[in-house]
Amino acid sequence: SELLRATLDTSAQEISLRKELDFLNRYLEIQQARFGDRLRIEKEIDAGALDALVPTLVLQPLVENAVRHGIEPHPASGILTIRARREGDVLRLVVRDAGGGPKPAPKAQEGIGLANTKARLQELYGSRARLTLTTGADGGFTAEMEFPFHESPTATAISAGPEP
Repeated sequence: SELLRATLDTSAQEISLRKELDFLNRYLEIQQARFGDRLRIEKEIDAGALDALVPTLVLQPLVENAVRHGIEPHPASGILTIRARREGDVLRLVVRDAGGGPKPAPKAQEGIGLANTKARLQELYGSRARLTLTTGADGGFTAEMEFPFHESPTATAISAGPEP
């Protein structure tokens, strides 16, 4: 219920990565309860990226895909890795599952979550955004997003300190 309330309370197109990760943590708590020891979550979040503005709920569909296709179908445990890093004027977000990855399909299909994510990135950032999907040699699946780094105005005000 907290996840639903937080989602409904957010009407902004962009929020801080910190807030996005708070939303995501609520979703991951549900998945952790569901899968128990079968789901191991690793986060590598650069502190310098936390105040970056990101599209609202941009990580959740990628994490949902990783759980659904990379963890759920396999009886063994799997690792879900979430990375966020600032690289100069670019923010890089990565979601990776090492649980076996999606099964090869006879014809590649893009689901609603991936299509919406691509469309949102293009709408907000145009050619400066990229969503790359790869399957590793180990069968793990990686979704990597890159788009311009810009901070929340409140983060800038806070870091500037009080006015004299």
